[in-house]
Parts: sequence; structure tokens; C-alpha cells
Amino acid sequence: MVREPGESSGRRWSIVLASHDGLGMQSAIRPGLERRVPKEYGRFLGSRSKFQHALDRTMQVTSPTRTVVIVDRGHHEAWAQIGARDPGMVLVQPRHLGTASEVFLSLTYIRARDPEGTVLISPSDHILLPEERFLREVLYAVRAAEQLTTKLVLLASRPEGPQAEYGWILPDHQLLRFGSRTIRAVKTFIERPEPPLAQLAYASGALWNTGIMAGKVEAFWNVGRKVLPNVMALFERLTEAIDTRKEAEVLRTMYERMPCLSFSRDLLEHAPGETAMMEMSGLWWSDWGKIRTDSPGVESVVPW
Repeated sequence: MVREPGESSGRRWSIVLASHDGLGMQSAIRPGLERRVPKEYGRFLGSRSKFQHALDRTMQVTSPTRTVVIVDRGHHEAWAQIGARDPGMVLVQPRHLGTASEVFLSLTYIRARDPEGTVLISPSDHILLPEERFLREVLYAVRAAEQLTTKLVLLASRPEGPQAEYGWILPDHQLLRFGSRTIRAVKTFIERPEPPLAQLAYASGALWNTGIMAGKVEAFWNVGRKVLPNVMALFERLTEAIDTRKEAEVLRTMYERMPCLSFSRDLLEHAPGETAMMEMSGLWWSDWGKIRTDSPGVESVVPW
């Protein structure tokens, strides 16, 4: 277990994003299932799902009591898979509205408890190998976020080719060094570009955006206010309602009014100056999920 700051304020928290509307991985591994389930809940490595792998990883970085899981109302698989892991908080979204709502709903509840905290955010539908090495890379990113208090620090992966399905980060000048790791400013984000632009990004030395990031609570909140002020006003209202009789009604109403937004496309692309990035070393990463059938009876998996 990574040692954490003191127990008063400024603690380390984790968010596991398990509110995903993508389907397919479960049916690839166990063909013939009558009901397809979101891809993060399909068993993949050993007896655990990708969601369980993600949850187990984050609980080695921060205390389980400061681990927040966010799921959709219809994700019945989540409860059985959480099992005895017992994260400190499980939030249920009224409906799926993209990754921006996942991130800021989770942050709203953390901010109410620890506004000076540092947060690690991890998608639950990715593959990272070897996992023990990933924990070291995450610690570099968390420490960088604790020094670069106004920036969000994203982990990036060396691309294997010009895939258009992924988001890309073009790095800029150096900001910090931790041992052999370099923390760089971000010049620009390119979210799921058309193939010619993906080829240009690849040739220009851009890296894949893994969606794994660390930052101070207020750094996330401030970039949200800057880029999505109307959306953040809804979360500010929820903040005031937490632990009151109005909380459930405020949550329901805000999800009726809130647009569907991507954290990468609708926020990060518009605020590269608020971010930093670090390339992971010695790791294989993939966001897997789409199913491709090349011939009858043969199924394979390609990047989501």
C-alpha cells in the first residue's frame, strides 16, 4: 500500500469510472449469452473482470475508504463484482451522460469531504500489463499532481500505430522530472481523429491518451468552471444539497437538464494549458472493446 498524507485534509482519493454504455466484451469471451453486459464487467484475465482489476489496482494506491466507484442505475453486475472489496462510496447515476458527468459527480462528493485532496481517476474498461509496474507509474503521476497543484496530470502510452479510435496527446516542454520520468506540458489534444489526422499525430510524436489522470480536487473543479460553467453550476447546486433532504431531488433534476459530454472531447481539448502528461514506461495498455468477426465461428477483439 502506498503511504498517504496525513488523515486530516489533502488526502489521496481514487475514482473508478464504471458507468459505461459500451457492450460487447462479455459476448466475445462467452459467446451465446442471452444478455450482453457492459464490457468492463466481462471476465477477461483469470477470474476477474476488467472492472475488478481496475478496482483492485486503485485500492493499492489509496485506501479503500477513499475509493469512489460510479455506476449507472442499470448496472446490476457491479454490486456482485464489488463484493467484499467495500469501497468507501458507490455512486449511482440516474442515467449515462458521458464521462464528464461521471468525473464531476464523483468529484462533487469528494470535494464536500476533502477539498484539498488529490484524486486519481481510472477508467474501468482498460487493460494494463504488467499491473505491478502500472502502480509505480501511477505514483509518479500522483506525486506530480501534488507538486503541479493547478494542473491535471494525464498518463500517456506510446502508440503502436495511427489508430483513429483513440485520443491523442501532443507533448510540449518539460515541467518536472521524477527520476527517469519526465512530466511535460500538453500542446494539444486530439480526440478520435479522422484517419489522415491520426496518421499525422502518429508521425508528429503524439501519444495515446489513456484517460488515467491525477490532480488536485480544485484543479479539476477550476478547469470545469473555465470550460463548462453552466454544467458546473449544476454540480455547485448539488454540493449545497449533499446530506440534506433535497439531495436526491437535486440529483434527479440536474441529470434531466445536463447535456451528454465527454471529459476528453468537451473539456480537455479546450484546456490543454491546464494539463500535463507523462508517458508510461514498460507497460502495455489498450482500451479494448469492439468485436470483429473475420470468419464464421471466429471472434477477435479490436480497440474500442
